[in-house]
Amino acid sequence: MSIKFIIADDAPFVRELLKSAFQSFGCVCVGEAEDGLEAIELYRMTLPDLVILDLVMPLKNGIEAVREMKEISDKPIIIACTSLDHEPLLQKSLDEGCQAFIVKPFTKNDLENVMKNFFPQTKEATR
Repeated sequence: MSIKFIIADDAPFVRELLKSAFQSFGCVCVGEAEDGLEAIELYRMTLPDLVILDLVMPLKNGIEAVREMKEISDKPIIIACTSLDHEPLLQKSLDEGCQAFIVKPFTKNDLENVMKNFFPQTKEATR
């Protein structure tokens, strides 16, 4: 069974890096969002297994998006993604329902560790 995921980040190059990495672990991208409102709607439509969510986005930030996503379904794993200078946001994201976070700039190994923690059945990345 493939793990379905969505990515919400306002930077297209970050979305592409994340998508490529998670696909290399055998996951299937079912959508991308560039702002918080779009992320919530995409979440509602796809009910993915995994969400990678930037915390600083236009229209609705990641914290607001997590709150609304958790009202829809609390089954998917939601991973916050932001830069280290937003450390208070990272803690708030965990308080609001994110299960973990990834700090930008991230490495493929960082992403692989997240997958191993939450989805141990996923394949190793091809290097």
